[in-house]
Amino acid sequence: MTSLIRHGSRPLIALAAATCVAAGTMGAPGAGAAVRPASAGAGAAGVAGTHPTRGVSAAPAGRIYATLFFSRSEITASDNCQPDNQGIARLDTTVAPFLASVGMSATGSLVTARTNQTTDNCTHGGDSLTASWAQATSLAQTYRWKFVSATATYPGNLSQLTTAQARAETCGSANTLDKHGLPGGHGLIAYPGAQAAPTSIQATDGARCFAWGRLYAKSGTTLASAGTTPPFWQNTRALNGGPCNDPSAACYTIPSTGSQRYAEPSAYIALINALQPGQWFNLQAYILVKGKNPPYTHNGTKWDCSSTNPDLHWTNDVERYCYHDWQQIVNAIKARRDIIVTDPLTVGVAFGRPSSYP
Repeated sequence: MTSLIRHGSRPLIALAAATCVAAGTMGAPGAGAAVRPASAGAGAAGVAGTHPTRGVSAAPAGRIYATLFFSRSEITASDNCQPDNQGIARLDTTVAPFLASVGMSATGSLVTARTNQTTDNCTHGGDSLTASWAQATSLAQTYRWKFVSATATYPGNLSQLTTAQARAETCGSANTLDKHGLPGGHGLIAYPGAQAAPTSIQATDGARCFAWGRLYAKSGTTLASAGTTPPFWQNTRALNGGPCNDPSAACYTIPSTGSQRYAEPSAYIALINALQPGQWFNLQAYILVKGKNPPYTHNGTKWDCSSTNPDLHWTNDVERYCYHDWQQIVNAIKARRDIIVTDPLTVGVAFGRPSSYP
């Protein structure tokens, strides 16, 4: 097994054990040492009929964990499906190097049947491009990123799937990640949002092939007890764009999609500062933006992240968030020095879930 590495200390090798009995966030930060993400390499041994997972450490349940998650691994923006990097913090050339500079890595999700070998897939109404298999492999090999499933085809009707279709969307998607050699694929199934949670699918194929199923929650925090509580849901908090927070400014009333208000970094930092041992915080981002939006021809997303006052930051789409504000949140995680930044599978093992799945 590979180990989670702490700054200035030996690898953590304690075996996982589930703790805690209630959900929620509470408490104040504790003392500890800054922690680097799990390193790549040989993983936990598999059992008969299962896929062995790579890069999984036997981490202790009684620590604090965080995951920096990128939904569908949207690598950059596009204008009518044509790449446009203006004002964008690309995952491969900006975000990943920054995280590496502070000793961290991230986890991305992939819609596996829509992921191309070397070309990006156009999504979000032609406004975003998701990573190719080649780009995901590069992020994994160069920056130790892990990748999980956002289902095979991102269906909008999970409740209408047949048993065979549900298995293809879940376990089939995880197997595709395995075939491409990406680490961490059985850590999480990120079901499409804007529909009811697929409880029956999660209770069967989701729990069978993944450590966790994703739910959205304002706390973004999962307790260790979730690892021994079927059907093994975890909580994710998304970075929300929206109109700015200054009622006297024109940006306070801009039309926006998906969010009533831009969530300032202080809101997420407060959640981070409240974390206690036996808790896991999963922070989800989409595309991180800088400065002001370019003059797109077709892309309708707009933003202004140029002010030094976060009250004046805004985006007109929930899937755009200011890169500098995200960096502040990351720096708050680093400042805690007792938070282990790692992927969902490693947390699953720590909280009592298996390290190998069919």
